[in-house]
Amino acid sequence: MRAHRKPIFTLLLVTPVLTELLSGNLAPSAFLNPIVPLFLSTVGYGFPILLLREFSIRKRMGIPGLVCLGLAYGIFNEGILAKTFYMAVKVPINTFDGYGRVFGISVPWAVTISTWHALHAFLYPVALVYYLFPEHCDATWLTRKNRNWISGITITVATLVFFTHSKETAASNPAHFIIMLGSMALLIWAGAKLPSTAVLGRQGLFKTKTILMGALGFLGLFLVPVIMAAMKIPPVLFHGYYILAFAWIIRRLRQIRAVPVTTLLLFALGDDIMVALFGAIGTIGQGSIQKLIAELFFLGAFTWLIVRLRKQSAQRHPAEETRTQ
Repeated sequence: MRAHRKPIFTLLLVTPVLTELLSGNLAPSAFLNPIVPLFLSTVGYGFPILLLREFSIRKRMGIPGLVCLGLAYGIFNEGILAKTFYMAVKVPINTFDGYGRVFGISVPWAVTISTWHALHAFLYPVALVYYLFPEHCDATWLTRKNRNWISGITITVATLVFFTHSKETAASNPAHFIIMLGSMALLIWAGAKLPSTAVLGRQGLFKTKTILMGALGFLGLFLVPVIMAAMKIPPVLFHGYYILAFAWIIRRLRQIRAVPVTTLLLFALGDDIMVALFGAIGTIGQGSIQKLIAELFFLGAFTWLIVRLRKQSAQRHPAEETRTQ
């Protein structure tokens, strides 16, 4: 663990920033309270993401498998910790209020927010850390002892959080807890069984169209479902849309042997830029200056990273870079 402390701590710290701050769910001032970043960097995001990343390396998973693990994490975050799956009203995105509830679970919201977490809380942070520390990409970072104590802390705290009533979260239901655990186990099993295609490789070419594809990914996997929920279309059509989208994505990924880390990072940047843009527009209406400043900071950081990726690609492959632009 000591040999990989830099990528480990980077993953622990960057994940809540690229989710809670970027989405505007937490104001920057909330991170001034040491308890908040401590919880988010450990049990909230850091520990489970670290454990899932370790599992993916041991099983030699490609991107399809990683997405399954990310969906499992989305269930952990929103179904066990935040318990937003069970809200009939005051869902974090209110277009999902009262929409498609089954057995006390807002299923369309659960699918949408789990997809969000699969990308923004798992796949994208892992890609960023692999880009920053390429020599650590293929190695396991934790010993069995490390995995055991991290798992023990995570499971214990998450269980206590789920069964603790508070003003902010819905009442806990043991049946829901069992459903969440079963769904997570099924997704992790499916991820391990999927073919190891589209594995994360080394550096690749800078392609502007990959950024545009990431922006379209945000629109297709997040904005369109939000609009469908607002229109209250029949839930079966909503779920059919997601099934077709994931089937198409997995089919395309199964045809690709390897995906360079830089390619995935460019896709993530396209997605994240759209998130920051919509977040900035939303904060103008709310009058939240600090959230607006945070979104503008993200836009600046993403632009800087795009410029850096382009320069590095041009230095490595000047001839190929000229043809792809």
